[in-house]
Amino acid sequence: MFSDAEANVNRTKSAGDANRAVARLLAELINPCPMCESGLSGHHYMLLATCVVPSKQQNDALLRFFDSIKDHNWAKLRPFQSWLGDADDVEAYAIRCSERLMVAVIKTHFELLQSPRLLYSEVLSDEEGMKLIAAFTNPPWQPF
Repeated sequence: MFSDAEANVNRTKSAGDANRAVARLLAELINPCPMCESGLSGHHYMLLATCVVPSKQQNDALLRFFDSIKDHNWAKLRPFQSWLGDADDVEAYAIRCSERLMVAVIKTHFELLQSPRLLYSEVLSDEEGMKLIAAFTNPPWQPF
């Protein structure tokens, strides 16, 4: 059996591995940075929200998810934190450049043979970037 200290080290390592995998995925989908036109090294990202892609009959939540992003209604976006391991989902990320912030939405697939796709991206104005940061207090930014 693992001791508590060993279990904590394993959890920390797993989280680091997952963060590196997300950083690699975002770098593959968004390259170069549309704000500074260079690679994403030195940039940071934050997971804002996730939403399970529902069956065709139940797409109200998905519509609200995208409306929140397109309308810059960050307070309405924040509660979207659903994820299922056996379903497709969409994930909204903020990406911070030394210049500004952008929002990117990717779709990940349950089916292993389907690649993740960039569905939406938008470079935010300085004002909208400040509003996003205010809505997501103490954000856990991750480095690329």
